[in-house]
Amino acid sequence: MVTPTDDLVVEDALVARLEEYEVVEIPLPGEQAWEVMEYSGLGWWQDELVLLPQYPDGIDGNGVGQLYAISGKLVRAFAQDPETEIIVDPIVFDDAGLSEELAGFEGFEAIVFIDNAAYLTIETSGGNPMKAFAVRGEVHSAEGKIVQITLEKSSLLELPVQNNSRNASYEALTSDGEFIYAFYEQNGTEQNDAPFAVRLDTDLSEMTQIPIEAINFRLTDATETDGNGNFWMINYFFPGDTHLAVEEDYLSDRYGLGDSHLENRPVERLVEFQLGADGFTLVDQPPIYLELMDRNVARNWEGLAALGEDGFLLITDKFPGSILAYLKIK
Repeated sequence: MVTPTDDLVVEDALVARLEEYEVVEIPLPGEQAWEVMEYSGLGWWQDELVLLPQYPDGIDGNGVGQLYAISGKLVRAFAQDPETEIIVDPIVFDDAGLSEELAGFEGFEAIVFIDNAAYLTIETSGGNPMKAFAVRGEVHSAEGKIVQITLEKSSLLELPVQNNSRNASYEALTSDGEFIYAFYEQNGTEQNDAPFAVRLDTDLSEMTQIPIEAINFRLTDATETDGNGNFWMINYFFPGDTHLAVEEDYLSDRYGLGDSHLENRPVERLVEFQLGADGFTLVDQPPIYLELMDRNVARNWEGLAALGEDGFLLITDKFPGSILAYLKIK
């Protein structure tokens, strides 16, 4: 649990100082570390950590479709010993032609699993200005390892876009094992006057809108939901996103900020939500703030997965490079 400590005065305002957490980079081998991988999500299938590139067929659309997997055993070993060598296994990915057939295709944004089914979101600029979709895929495995994901074109479901942003979609998915929940990335009051999440059944045949408490900046991925309906999400602000800048931030005002966040403009934090009778609401506790890089360099965290109860795994897209990281909180 993150707790406020000392108070300090910043620009004549009393701000609580919060603890910040350092992330430890998990070295990826070879081409998996290239920034052109542009990772956009993380998910657990059984004990395999799946890494989702935004463009699994390659940045130019001419590559072989692949996702990637790391065994949970190796990840846990790294958490104990950072000298552990990470081995990445390829996953054959058949997108059923959707990357070529969807107008304005801009990539896959999130992934979550229920049993042997994978669920992904897709962003396109084929609407006015955007369109978003969810799709189901079948997981093929051998000897406890995931070897292929085949998307089912017939399952494709268009999701309701919630504002007129030219670069916003459903970037986060979670599941409680019965339903899939998709989250729009812009949920602040200045960008979205009635934000909601979308609940989907496992066939993607039924869709229900569920209110979500307003929150500034972007929501870019989520952990799976626990037995109490709780889960964590990445809440991120890149200073170049001037349309998402705000004069006041409820969470900062209520709980405070960490040292590096007081000195730099990016926001890199994890926030906990809970699904209850009133929809998705923020749990009343301080966010988990990541220790920022210097000189306002922002890490565009696009993927999040829990690692037991002791920490999290995060991954960036190509800014400032492809970074897979471990965040220990206990």
